Amino acid sequence: IDAFRRGEDIHDRTALAKRSKNVLLEKVRFWQGKDTMQTAGLIKLEYDGATVKPVSINVDVIGLGAGVVDRCRELGLPVRGVNVAEAASVKDQYNRLRDELWFEAREWFDRRDVSMPDDESLIAELTLPSFKVLSNGKKQVESKDDMKKRGVTSPDLADAFCLTFAAG
Repeated sequence: IDAFRRGEDIHDRTALAKRSKNVLLEKVRFWQGKDTMQTAGLIKLEYDGATVKPVSINVDVIGLGAGVVDRCRELGLPVRGVNVAEAASVKDQYNRLRDELWFEAREWFDRRDVSMPDDESLIAELTLPSFKVLSNGKKQVESKDDMKKRGVTSPDLADAFCLTFAAG
């Protein structure tokens, strides 16, 4: 599964994570300053150059990502738009899909049968957000707005990695 996370403002990055089952295939890569069509072009280049084609290319559709998904569909790519603000599939445990994906990523590491390249940037971002339990008992990962308030940048690399856990 390849996952692209498209940044929402000029300081955010467009990030690519490639995972197959229990292996993160390479370091999470990123680009800055790419528009919607350039991002779609990057996805097409990655797909065309892949020896093993991904079953699903998960793209964050919030904001500019929706246009990326539309263009990738026109190109015939196996793209899937993921809205992380939607309700979680495990509704009694997580507040939103974003929270569920972050906890799935955490469980992936907890299994300890995983493999990934040495990626200090990804590891640093995965440890940035805190989480809390809401009054309804659901888990919620710290919001990007709350992270920015405490001077932490958007975890775009980690978000791209977490998107690889979106079912499809």
